[in-house]
Amino acid sequence: MKVLLVGHTGTLGKILLAGLQDKSVEVITASRSAGDYRVEIADPESIRTLFSEIGTVDAIISAAGSTVFKPFAELTPEENQRSIDSKLQGQVNLVLIGQHYLTEGGSITLTSGIIQDEFIPMGTSSALVNGAIGAFVASAALEIGRGIRINAVSPNALAGSWETYAPSFQGFLPVADEKVFAAYEKSVFGIMTGRTFTVY
Repeated sequence: MKVLLVGHTGTLGKILLAGLQDKSVEVITASRSAGDYRVEIADPESIRTLFSEIGTVDAIISAAGSTVFKPFAELTPEENQRSIDSKLQGQVNLVLIGQHYLTEGGSITLTSGIIQDEFIPMGTSSALVNGAIGAFVASAALEIGRGIRINAVSPNALAGSWETYAPSFQGFLPVADEKVFAAYEKSVFGIMTGRTFTVY
């Protein structure tokens, strides 16, 4: 199995890369600044170039994209658009282009986040994006064709980055690496589609 992992340099991406390397799969990494290939998912041409270079894959996993955290009264349309362009439109771009480079019966796994369901201060832009990812996946699964499956994983704050995010996630409990990886494993190697697997 040939798996493309986009966004392998952050805390989540490192968890996924380590987990995939323990399985009998070929992992291709891509990000803006490191890995086997460079890609900017907010730019469709960058994604097209990536796939023209790597060719067909059996699975695509996205752990890429970021959102703006800012008090609602100070959040500007331009800042909110940055969240949309990066984490939402970027992952949508990856699906719309990447579907044509997937083998029949392949899979796509996107990443949303707990803020779609449980809200935190300064998290409205992130809540918007994460919720939209779940809706996109549910609808796309009905149309994508060729037996391709598409899911999202919505993780809580990660144990590996808890020290950084704990002040914003008071009352939340961080999730362990193995629990997070299991959700992606379920999406890539299982049979379900159109789902958002929550890891809370």
